[in-house]
Amino acid sequence: MTIRDVARVAGVSHQTVSRVINGHASVANATRHRVEDAIDALGFRTHRAAPALVGKAARSLTVLTSVTSLYGAAATLRGIEEAARAASFAVA
Repeated sequence: MTIRDVARVAGVSHQTVSRVINGHASVANATRHRVEDAIDALGFRTHRAAPALVGKAARSLTVLTSVTSLYGAAATLRGIEEAARAASFAVA
């Protein structure tokens, strides 16, 4: 499922779908509603890594560690997770 599929169903360009997803004000209300309806009907969900593909910050963080059962490592990971969430980063 891509924004091109949403565009086809909504009868608009993929650029218009992108504008709706990114909240641009330059989209007419009727068009915005048509795109939102198509998104809902298709169950479309944006991919978290998509912004990184066009040079924008992805707002995600990866932490690699070998031992998480030790108190120090677990506490550090918990702190990283809390800070990431507070900064609106994706935590998986």
